[in-house]
Amino acid sequence: MGLASTTALATPSPAIPWLDRQPPRARAHPALAPPCRAANLGTRLFLQGATGSLVGGVALTNRGPACALVGWPGASFAGPAAQATHWQVRKVPGAGEAADPLADPVGSLRALAHGKSARVGLVWSNWCGPGSSAAGSSGQRPTALVLRLAGGTTMRLPLTRAPRCDSPSRPSKLLVAPFRPFVPQLPPSSQLFLRLAIIPRATAADPLPGQRGALLRYRVAVTNAGNRPYHFGRSCPLYVEQLGGIQPRAYVLNCRGVGEIAPRHSLLFAIVLPVPASAPLGSDELTFELAPRTSNPPVVQAPVRVVRR
Repeated sequence: MGLASTTALATPSPAIPWLDRQPPRARAHPALAPPCRAANLGTRLFLQGATGSLVGGVALTNRGPACALVGWPGASFAGPAAQATHWQVRKVPGAGEAADPLADPVGSLRALAHGKSARVGLVWSNWCGPGSSAAGSSGQRPTALVLRLAGGTTMRLPLTRAPRCDSPSRPSKLLVAPFRPFVPQLPPSSQLFLRLAIIPRATAADPLPGQRGALLRYRVAVTNAGNRPYHFGRSCPLYVEQLGGIQPRAYVLNCRGVGEIAPRHSLLFAIVLPVPASAPLGSDELTFELAPRTSNPPVVQAPVRVVRR
Protein backbone atom coordinates (compact mmCIF):
# COMPACT_ATOMS: atom_id res chain seq x y z
CA MET A 1 0.00 0.00 0.00
CA GLY A 2 1.92 3.03 -1.23
CA LEU A 3 1.63 6.44 0.42
CA ALA A 4 0.58 9.37 -1.72
CA SER A 5 2.35 12.71 -1.61
CA THR A 6 1.20 15.15 1.08
CA THR A 7 2.50 18.29 -0.64
CA ALA A 8 0.09 21.09 -1.42
CA LEU A 9 -1.84 21.00 -4.70
CA ALA A 10 -3.54 23.64 -6.76
CA THR A 11 -7.15 22.51 -6.33
CA PRO A 12 -10.55 24.03 -6.86
CA SER A 13 -12.17 25.98 -4.02
CA PRO A 14 -14.37 25.89 -2.01
CA ALA A 15 -14.17 22.34 -0.80
CA ILE A 16 -17.10 19.94 -1.11
CA PRO A 17 -18.71 19.89 2.37
CA TRP A 18 -18.16 17.00 4.76
CA LEU A 19 -20.94 14.42 4.94
CA ASP A 20 -21.64 13.11 8.44
CA ARG A 21 -22.67 9.68 7.24
CA GLN A 22 -21.17 6.37 8.28
CA PRO A 23 -21.65 3.13 6.32
CA PRO A 24 -24.71 1.06 7.26
CA ARG A 25 -24.05 -1.91 9.50
CA ALA A 26 -26.03 -4.99 10.39
CA ARG A 27 -27.92 -5.18 13.67
CA ALA A 28 -25.63 -5.99 16.54
CA HIS A 29 -27.88 -8.72 18.04
CA PRO A 30 -30.44 -10.06 15.54
CA ALA A 31 -32.63 -13.04 16.34
CA LEU A 32 -30.71 -16.29 16.13
CA ALA A 33 -31.07 -17.85 12.67
CA PRO A 34 -30.68 -21.57 11.84
CA PRO A 35 -27.06 -22.78 11.76
CA CYS A 36 -25.19 -22.20 8.50
CA ARG A 37 -24.79 -25.19 6.22
CA ALA A 38 -21.52 -25.89 4.43
CA ALA A 39 -23.35 -26.21 1.09
CA ASN A 40 -24.43 -22.55 1.34
CA LEU A 41 -21.01 -21.14 2.16
CA GLY A 42 -18.35 -20.09 -0.32
CA THR A 43 -14.90 -20.61 1.20
CA ARG A 44 -11.37 -19.39 0.59
CA LEU A 45 -8.33 -20.60 2.55
CA PHE A 46 -5.42 -18.18 2.80
CA LEU A 47 -2.19 -19.03 4.63
CA GLN A 48 1.07 -17.10 4.49
CA GLY A 49 4.49 -17.96 5.85
CA ALA A 50 5.63 -16.28 9.05
CA THR A 51 9.00 -17.43 10.50
CA GLY A 52 8.27 -21.05 9.64
CA SER A 53 4.62 -20.99 10.71
CA LEU A 54 1.59 -20.37 8.51
CA VAL A 55 -0.75 -17.52 9.45
CA GLY A 56 -4.06 -16.64 7.83
CA GLY A 57 -7.52 -18.12 7.96
CA VAL A 58 -10.64 -19.13 6.13
CA ALA A 59 -13.06 -16.63 4.60
CA LEU A 60 -16.68 -17.82 4.40
CA THR A 61 -19.34 -16.02 2.35
CA ASN A 62 -23.01 -16.83 2.78
CA ARG A 63 -24.60 -17.79 -0.57
CA GLY A 64 -27.90 -18.84 0.99
CA PRO A 65 -30.48 -17.43 3.39
CA ALA A 66 -29.49 -15.78 6.67
CA CYS A 67 -27.86 -18.27 9.03
CA ALA A 68 -25.95 -18.37 12.31
CA LEU A 69 -22.16 -18.64 12.34
CA VAL A 70 -21.12 -18.08 15.94
CA GLY A 71 -18.43 -19.32 18.28
CA TRP A 72 -15.67 -21.61 17.03
CA PRO A 73 -15.75 -24.23 14.29
CA GLY A 74 -14.34 -27.66 14.93
CA ALA A 75 -11.03 -28.14 13.12
CA SER A 76 -8.98 -31.18 12.15
CA PHE A 77 -6.66 -32.48 9.45
CA ALA A 78 -7.42 -35.22 6.91
CA GLY A 79 -5.27 -37.68 5.00
CA PRO A 80 -2.67 -40.40 5.68
CA ALA A 81 -0.04 -37.90 6.86
CA ALA A 82 -2.48 -36.48 9.41
CA GLN A 83 -3.16 -39.96 10.78
CA ALA A 84 0.57 -40.61 11.16
CA THR A 85 1.48 -37.28 12.77
CA HIS A 86 0.91 -35.92 16.27
CA TRP A 87 -1.00 -32.62 16.16
CA GLN A 88 -3.17 -30.53 18.46
CA VAL A 89 -5.92 -27.95 17.92
CA ARG A 90 -6.40 -25.14 20.41
CA LYS A 91 -9.13 -22.49 20.46
CA VAL A 92 -7.92 -18.94 21.06
CA PRO A 93 -10.12 -15.88 21.62
CA GLY A 94 -8.48 -13.83 18.90
CA ALA A 95 -7.80 -10.93 21.23
CA GLY A 96 -5.63 -8.21 19.77
CA GLU A 97 -6.97 -8.52 16.22
CA ALA A 98 -6.96 -5.19 14.40
CA ALA A 99 -10.32 -3.45 14.51
CA ASP A 100 -12.06 -3.25 11.14
CA PRO A 101 -14.33 -0.18 10.96
CA LEU A 102 -16.10 -1.58 7.89
CA ALA A 103 -17.04 -4.94 9.39
CA ASP A 104 -20.38 -5.57 11.05
CA PRO A 105 -20.58 -6.16 14.85
CA VAL A 106 -19.58 -9.63 15.99
CA GLY A 107 -23.12 -10.25 17.25
CA SER A 108 -24.48 -9.86 13.71
CA LEU A 109 -23.14 -13.37 12.99
CA ARG A 110 -26.24 -14.64 14.81
CA ALA A 111 -27.87 -14.01 11.41
CA LEU A 112 -25.20 -13.71 8.72
CA ALA A 113 -27.02 -12.11 5.80
CA HIS A 114 -26.87 -13.34 2.21
CA GLY A 115 -23.68 -12.04 0.57
CA LYS A 116 -22.01 -11.20 3.87
CA SER A 117 -18.75 -12.82 4.95
CA ALA A 118 -17.05 -14.09 8.08
CA ARG A 119 -13.59 -15.42 8.72
CA VAL A 120 -11.79 -17.81 11.03
CA GLY A 121 -8.23 -16.84 11.96
CA LEU A 122 -5.61 -19.63 11.94
CA VAL A 123 -2.01 -20.04 13.07
CA TRP A 124 -0.40 -23.39 12.17
CA SER A 125 3.09 -24.30 13.34
CA ASN A 126 5.63 -27.16 13.53
CA TRP A 127 4.37 -29.78 11.09
CA CYS A 128 6.68 -32.82 11.23
CA GLY A 129 4.94 -35.27 8.94
CA PRO A 130 6.30 -38.55 7.56
CA GLY A 131 9.58 -37.91 5.79
CA SER A 132 10.36 -34.71 7.67
CA SER A 133 13.98 -33.95 8.50
CA ALA A 134 15.92 -32.08 11.14
CA ALA A 135 16.81 -29.56 8.43
CA GLY A 136 13.30 -28.16 8.65
CA SER A 137 11.43 -30.03 5.94
CA SER A 138 7.78 -30.57 6.90
CA GLY A 139 7.57 -33.94 5.12
CA GLN A 140 4.22 -35.21 3.92
CA ARG A 141 1.41 -32.76 4.61
CA PRO A 142 -2.28 -33.34 5.33
CA THR A 143 -4.53 -33.47 2.30
CA ALA A 144 -7.11 -31.09 3.75
CA LEU A 145 -8.18 -28.89 6.63
CA VAL A 146 -11.62 -29.95 7.85
CA LEU A 147 -13.96 -27.45 9.49
CA ARG A 148 -17.07 -28.66 11.34
CA LEU A 149 -19.97 -26.26 11.77
CA ALA A 150 -22.54 -26.15 14.55
CA GLY A 151 -25.22 -27.52 12.23
CA GLY A 152 -23.30 -30.76 11.86
CA THR A 153 -22.01 -30.19 8.34
CA THR A 154 -18.33 -30.12 7.41
CA MET A 155 -16.18 -28.54 4.74
CA ARG A 156 -12.86 -29.82 3.41
CA LEU A 157 -10.29 -27.25 2.31
CA PRO A 158 -7.37 -28.71 0.29
CA LEU A 159 -3.91 -27.90 1.64
CA THR A 160 -1.01 -27.13 -0.69
CA ARG A 161 1.62 -26.38 1.97
CA ALA A 162 2.49 -27.03 5.58
CA PRO A 163 4.58 -25.16 8.17
CA ARG A 164 8.22 -25.97 8.81
CA CYS A 165 9.19 -28.80 11.13
CA ASP A 166 10.98 -27.08 14.01
CA SER A 167 10.76 -29.71 16.77
CA PRO A 168 9.99 -33.35 15.82
CA SER A 169 9.50 -34.26 19.49
CA ARG A 170 6.63 -31.80 19.86
CA PRO A 171 3.16 -31.93 18.30
CA SER A 172 2.06 -29.65 15.51
CA LYS A 173 -0.26 -26.90 16.76
CA LEU A 174 -3.22 -25.30 15.03
CA LEU A 175 -4.60 -22.21 16.79
CA VAL A 176 -8.19 -21.42 15.78
CA ALA A 177 -9.92 -18.10 16.46
CA PRO A 178 -13.72 -17.71 16.62
CA PHE A 179 -15.82 -16.53 13.70
CA ARG A 180 -15.48 -12.81 13.04
CA PRO A 181 -17.27 -10.55 10.52
CA PHE A 182 -15.11 -9.99 7.47
CA VAL A 183 -15.13 -7.66 4.45
CA PRO A 184 -13.22 -9.27 1.54
CA GLN A 185 -10.70 -7.36 -0.53
CA LEU A 186 -11.70 -6.66 -4.12
CA PRO A 187 -9.67 -8.03 -7.10
CA PRO A 188 -6.82 -6.10 -8.82
CA SER A 189 -9.27 -4.76 -11.42
CA SER A 190 -10.82 -2.61 -8.65
CA GLN A 191 -7.75 -0.39 -8.33
CA LEU A 192 -8.54 3.34 -8.43
CA PHE A 193 -5.98 5.51 -10.17
CA LEU A 194 -6.46 8.36 -7.74
CA ARG A 195 -3.87 10.32 -5.79
CA LEU A 196 -4.52 11.98 -2.43
CA ALA A 197 -3.05 14.97 -0.65
CA ILE A 198 -3.94 16.65 2.66
CA ILE A 199 -3.91 20.43 2.28
CA PRO A 200 -3.25 23.28 2.83
CA ARG A 201 0.25 22.66 4.21
CA ALA A 202 3.38 24.44 3.09
CA THR A 203 5.51 21.34 3.53
CA ALA A 204 4.92 17.69 4.33
CA ALA A 205 6.37 18.31 7.82
CA ASP A 206 3.75 20.87 8.84
CA PRO A 207 1.42 19.29 11.44
CA LEU A 208 -2.33 19.70 11.45
CA PRO A 209 -3.69 21.29 14.66
CA GLY A 210 -5.82 18.95 16.74
CA GLN A 211 -7.58 19.54 20.07
CA ARG A 212 -8.72 16.96 22.60
CA GLY A 213 -12.48 16.55 22.55
CA ALA A 214 -12.88 18.70 19.43
CA LEU A 215 -13.22 18.16 15.68
CA LEU A 216 -10.10 17.95 13.56
CA ARG A 217 -10.99 19.66 10.29
CA TYR A 218 -8.85 19.21 7.20
CA ARG A 219 -9.21 18.92 3.43
CA VAL A 220 -8.26 16.11 1.06
CA ALA A 221 -7.48 16.73 -2.59
CA VAL A 222 -8.45 13.77 -4.79
CA THR A 223 -6.57 13.85 -8.09
CA ASN A 224 -7.29 11.67 -11.12
CA ALA A 225 -3.87 10.17 -11.94
CA GLY A 226 -5.23 8.14 -14.86
CA ASN A 227 -5.68 8.91 -18.53
CA ARG A 228 -9.49 8.72 -18.55
CA PRO A 229 -12.17 10.66 -16.67
CA TYR A 230 -12.97 9.10 -13.31
CA HIS A 231 -16.66 8.58 -12.47
CA PHE A 232 -17.71 7.99 -8.87
CA GLY A 233 -20.56 5.74 -9.98
CA ARG A 234 -23.95 5.13 -8.44
CA SER A 235 -22.70 5.00 -4.85
CA CYS A 236 -20.06 7.12 -3.16
CA PRO A 237 -16.93 5.37 -1.89
CA LEU A 238 -16.14 4.92 1.77
CA TYR A 239 -13.06 6.25 3.47
CA VAL A 240 -11.35 5.35 6.74
CA GLU A 241 -9.51 7.87 8.88
CA GLN A 242 -7.44 7.17 11.96
CA LEU A 243 -5.39 9.24 14.38
CA GLY A 244 -2.46 7.22 15.67
CA GLY A 245 -3.57 4.10 17.53
CA ILE A 246 -7.10 5.41 18.18
CA GLN A 247 -10.05 3.40 16.89
CA PRO A 248 -10.43 4.06 13.12
CA ARG A 249 -13.65 5.58 11.80
CA ALA A 250 -15.36 5.03 8.45
CA TYR A 251 -17.50 7.54 6.56
CA VAL A 252 -19.10 7.95 3.14
CA LEU A 253 -17.38 10.45 0.84
CA ASN A 254 -19.70 13.28 -0.18
CA CYS A 255 -19.57 12.69 -3.94
CA ARG A 256 -23.24 13.46 -4.56
CA GLY A 257 -23.53 15.82 -7.50
CA VAL A 258 -19.95 15.13 -8.61
CA GLY A 259 -20.05 13.83 -12.16
CA GLU A 260 -16.43 13.06 -12.92
CA ILE A 261 -12.83 14.09 -12.36
CA ALA A 262 -10.96 14.80 -15.59
CA PRO A 263 -7.43 13.35 -16.01
CA ARG A 264 -4.87 15.23 -13.87
CA HIS A 265 -7.62 17.33 -12.31
CA SER A 266 -8.56 17.42 -8.62
CA LEU A 267 -11.53 17.81 -6.34
CA LEU A 268 -11.23 19.12 -2.81
CA PHE A 269 -13.23 17.47 -0.01
CA ALA A 270 -13.71 18.84 3.49
CA ILE A 271 -13.15 16.08 6.07
CA VAL A 272 -13.81 15.96 9.82
CA LEU A 273 -12.41 13.61 12.45
CA PRO A 274 -13.54 13.69 16.11
CA VAL A 275 -10.52 13.75 18.42
CA PRO A 276 -11.24 11.82 21.65
CA ALA A 277 -10.83 13.70 24.92
CA SER A 278 -8.36 11.00 25.94
CA ALA A 279 -6.16 11.33 22.83
CA PRO A 280 -2.43 11.44 23.69
CA LEU A 281 -0.98 14.94 23.70
CA GLY A 282 1.82 15.86 21.35
CA SER A 283 2.84 14.58 17.94
CA ASP A 284 0.76 11.93 16.23
CA GLU A 285 -0.11 10.83 12.69
CA LEU A 286 -3.33 10.98 10.71
CA THR A 287 -4.07 8.33 8.08
CA PHE A 288 -6.75 8.79 5.41
CA GLU A 289 -7.58 5.84 3.13
CA LEU A 290 -10.09 6.02 0.29
CA ALA A 291 -12.11 2.97 -0.84
CA PRO A 292 -10.12 0.69 1.51
CA ARG A 293 -11.38 -2.60 0.07
CA THR A 294 -10.15 -1.83 -3.46
CA SER A 295 -6.83 -3.18 -4.69
CA ASN A 296 -3.91 -1.01 -3.51
CA PRO A 297 -6.25 1.71 -2.21
CA PRO A 298 -5.08 5.34 -2.26
CA VAL A 299 -3.88 6.48 1.15
CA VAL A 300 -2.21 9.56 2.58
CA GLN A 301 -0.72 10.43 5.97
CA ALA A 302 -0.01 13.70 7.73
CA PRO A 303 1.45 14.69 11.11
CA VAL A 304 -0.89 16.07 13.75
CA ARG A 305 -0.11 17.94 16.96
CA VAL A 306 -2.70 17.26 19.64
CA VAL A 307 -3.14 19.90 22.35
CA ARG A 308 -5.55 20.54 25.22
CA ARG A 309 -8.78 22.24 24.32
